[in-house]
Amino acid sequence: MKRPLLTMGLFALAAAVNTASVAKEQRTAWATRRFGPNAWHAHLLLIAPSWLAFLAFLPGVARAVAWPLPRRGRPAGWALVAASVGLWLAAYRQLGPEGTANGYFFGRGASQPVSGGIFRWLRNPMYDSYALAFAGSALVSANAVYLLVAAESVLLLNFVEAKVENRPFSRPAS
Repeated sequence: MKRPLLTMGLFALAAAVNTASVAKEQRTAWATRRFGPNAWHAHLLLIAPSWLAFLAFLPGVARAVAWPLPRRGRPAGWALVAASVGLWLAAYRQLGPEGTANGYFFGRGASQPVSGGIFRWLRNPMYDSYALAFAGSALVSANAVYLLVAAESVLLLNFVEAKVENRPFSRPAS
């Protein structure tokens, strides 16, 4: 059980570092003051190690712990994975690289909320795609341990990180 806990801890760390960097930039413009036009790159360098560590440990989760699910769920799992890829690509197409990686807060990308396309129906489609991918992985691998990661994804990304990222767009117009 150590590997899944470590992986989930790395996920929490990655989300926390990203959320803290964005929140601090919103409050104090720490990166913009220190790095000027390279603030977004500094943010990316700050968040990349923990996200890469999480991604490196993720594939081994199913080998470390087996919480069997019926194999007949594999086709539905592949459908969820395919849907998650399509959802992610649709969101990425609308946001672009800067919007995907919080560029708005560091002087990059659009400064208005995205409300058309897939964002018309989902508030955080990219984060929803991650949860779908993890749920699909649980069915494809016939291992429920990925459902823990899916639940963590919903909690950390949709309810914590998205709240901070959407803060500037949820304030009443002055």
